[in-house]
Amino acid sequence: MKRSTRSRQGLLISFGLLALAVAGCSQGSPPDDDHGHAHDGEDAHEHGGEDHVDDHPHEGEGEHAHEDEDHGHAHSAGKEAHQHAAGTGEPTLGFSLTQSPTAGEALTVSLILNDPDGQAVTADDMAPTDGEKLHVMIVDEGLEDFVRLHPEAGPDGLYEITFTPEYPRTYRVWTHYALADGEDAHSHGEEEDDHHHGEAAASKEEILLSDALIVGEETAPALGADNVLIASADGLKYELGLANEVTIGEPVRLNVTVSGPDGSTFQALEPLRGSYGHLVSFSQGATSMVQAHSTGDHPHDDTSRGGPKLQFEMTFEEAGPHRLFLRTKAEGVERSVAFQVDVMQ
Repeated sequence: MKRSTRSRQGLLISFGLLALAVAGCSQGSPPDDDHGHAHDGEDAHEHGGEDHVDDHPHEGEGEHAHEDEDHGHAHSAGKEAHQHAAGTGEPTLGFSLTQSPTAGEALTVSLILNDPDGQAVTADDMAPTDGEKLHVMIVDEGLEDFVRLHPEAGPDGLYEITFTPEYPRTYRVWTHYALADGEDAHSHGEEEDDHHHGEAAASKEEILLSDALIVGEETAPALGADNVLIASADGLKYELGLANEVTIGEPVRLNVTVSGPDGSTFQALEPLRGSYGHLVSFSQGATSMVQAHSTGDHPHDDTSRGGPKLQFEMTFEEAGPHRLFLRTKAEGVERSVAFQVDVMQ
């Protein structure tokens, strides 16, 4: 059985602080990154002129079937800040920077992933999920600038990421990986639902951690209470339907209908890391995250096509507005759109 640890808020990186680089940090090629943006309920969009698309087909190397009762993964980051000292008793995430974070400028961050004993977690300690060993999701606390990365480890097995923050605000960095050894040592009370991911066997433990990265002191805007259920990108229209009221702690089915430029149903969605759609949701302030793959039909190879209906199963653990980022692929182009849903107490 795989269990995801509940995330823990880590050491805040003060604005302007220049930390020493981690010895032996990855010096490989910069990772590919996806940027999705939602501005006051507007559609998410790609950064013009930059290639922020994860191009990882991974057919046969991470494609997998998800059970239709997949309720997503809910994780919160509501604990107090703490030192990343050795032997904390649970996994930790920290950063090492060689420059001051500045909005609008590329920022390289070395990730410090430690196990409960304070030992470094490297690529050799990880098992692939969805064809990747490490998934990194970054979002500002206003939920307007969202980046998803799948970095490659350096020769020492450690990871670094590069992205360009759009706003001088606090960002939250989330890392998701599975342990290759299947040890069951990172239990933290409540158990999450079981989920099977790619090559990681059912016994592999999944770890999801969160930490704050301060880019500036700007206060992020609060989300409104209104649902935003229609979005579009590159000629495709996405409409989110709710099968029932969204309430914390209760599984909910989210249905997305995709239509083409002429309004007709769109049935040419292409495989994207083992499914036809990936949905990531953040609560206000990015204090919790839920992620899910589309259920139902899954691609068998790179010639498979899906749509117009996508279904997702999620369980939210915080009340209030949430912003949901959906990513699909069509005509060889990955598209990111954003919805907003108010979760009831």
